[in-house]
Amino acid sequence: MTVFIDVNVIMYAAGGSHPHQAPSQRLLEGVLQGRVEAISDTEILQELLYRFWRLNKVELGAQLVRQVVEILPNLLPVESRDGVLAAALLNQHPVIEPRDAIHAAVMLNHGLTRLYSYDHHFDHIPGLTRLVPK
Repeated sequence: MTVFIDVNVIMYAAGGSHPHQAPSQRLLEGVLQGRVEAISDTEILQELLYRFWRLNKVELGAQLVRQVVEILPNLLPVESRDGVLAAALLNQHPVIEPRDAIHAAVMLNHGLTRLYSYDHHFDHIPGLTRLVPK
């Protein structure tokens, strides 16, 4: 079964020392080795670029984007229908954030139900099961 990878898993894996770093790295290694069937969406690329742009580390962000595309080569596009569903999810579940609503909408529109994320907001969306990397 395919699982969705949230951007925070990638950021922890690539970031500095943190308790989530090693589990995130192990998960991505599992994806690379084919033990974990995973996918994400193109929104994670924007999130990575924006984060590293804000840190004034544009080249590091660009490098990370290239690595992500190698690890997850078949990123799902964010389509109009995802934006419409994301807006509905935000209305129904005001505790979630817009970017999480976009990811959730992409997942739901593609029949995906499980994701790896450290973000508890996903727990409020019916039909999704959040997994934590170990």
